[in-house]
Order: sequence, then C-alpha cells, then structure tokens
Amino acid sequence: MFDLLVALCLYNEIVCRQQQIINYAYKTAEFHQIDPNKFLGLISCESRFEELAAGDYRSETGEFMANGILQFWFGSFRTYSKKFKIKGNYLDPFTQIDLAAHIIAYDKKGINNWYNCGKAVGFIETPLLAFKGS
Repeated sequence: MFDLLVALCLYNEIVCRQQQIINYAYKTAEFHQIDPNKFLGLISCESRFEELAAGDYRSETGEFMANGILQFWFGSFRTYSKKFKIKGNYLDPFTQIDLAAHIIAYDKKGINNWYNCGKAVGFIETPLLAFKGS
C-alpha cells in the first residue's frame, strides 16, 4: 500500500493529497468505531473530497455558509471544537475529519448536522411508513 501511495504522490500531488485524506478518514472512523465506508461516503457526498468545497450559499450576503470537506458552518465548527476540545484550522480537512468523527461517535443527534448525506449513506435510517389496507 505504501508503494502505491508513493507512486501516486510522485505522479500527481492532488491525487496524493486526496488519498492521504481518504486514508486518514478511514482510520479515524475505525478508531471511533464508526463504519468507515459510511464515513467516507458522507465525505464524498458532502464535498467529493474537495478541500475548498463551499455550499449553502446565501444570496443576501453573497457568502457560502458551509465550507470544507465536511461542509461545516463556522459556528457549528467552533461550538463542537470547544465541546470536544479539538484544535485546528476551520478549513483543514484533517481537523474536520477529527471533529466530525467525534460528533458522530459521541453526540447522539450529531449526525443530523449532515442530515441529507447522512441519510443517503445509511447513518440515518428512514422509518418505514405503515400503509392502511383498504
């Protein structure tokens, strides 16, 4: 595996960086006993692993509220960082991975910060609807 990563890094810096982020996310999820495939799916859904991804555009202010690979809003990032004592830069993908893993693993409703993607990858189960017979 290491040889493949070295080869990727020599060939393409962007692919190398993304692979480092993917590996880190996978290991972090395992450490926190989170399904690593769902965690990677969450990141992919939120940003496609694009470090500069921006979403939740507000036309009134002309700014994107959600940023980074896990699309944190700055206020949520700051609040959860204090709660879990995570230090790091708001846009750093490794800090966002650490913080998201803590939120998902240790805050019962934390996955709701990523409701749509959390639902899409199976972190949030959709209740089955009961149908009345005619």
